[in-house]
Amino acid sequence: MTLLQNCWSELLVFDHIYRQIQHGKEGSILLVTGQEVELSTVAAQAGSLLHSLVLRTQELVLQLHALQLDRQEFVCLKFLILFSLDVKFLNNHSLVKDAQEKANAALLDYTLCHYPHCGDKFQQLLLCLVEVRALSMQAKEYLYHKHLGNEMPRNNLLIEMLQAKQT
Repeated sequence: MTLLQNCWSELLVFDHIYRQIQHGKEGSILLVTGQEVELSTVAAQAGSLLHSLVLRTQELVLQLHALQLDRQEFVCLKFLILFSLDVKFLNNHSLVKDAQEKANAALLDYTLCHYPHCGDKFQQLLLCLVEVRALSMQAKEYLYHKHLGNEMPRNNLLIEMLQAKQT
């Protein structure tokens, strides 16, 4: 549970990014509900913070699309997000480290085997995780700002997760 509490926002952001890659339309965003929103609508109606977040996310979508991120790589990267060693109060550090090493090895083997012409794909994918983390932090700050301004419902799982992380 500690691992999931640490990375829930990164997993949500990464799921959103992968959905956009699968959606394949540069000018729109596919929401988890199935609703499609035009980027021009976001630009016109969202504030500068949200618009900036959306643009950064779209840049990462394009980068991962250019890397031809596939389902197997996506799953390995999700494992790497989940099995982070940056977790406070981790009970079984060696188990998490072992899982992380196995996911890293699996991703490296997979990329070398399936994409031999892209020798640095593994490193590029890992670098994308840094941007996923940064986007996640920016998204949490945005949501928390909206919460403090009473612009979000109080009885909301996202807000509960944000408040748990703040304490």
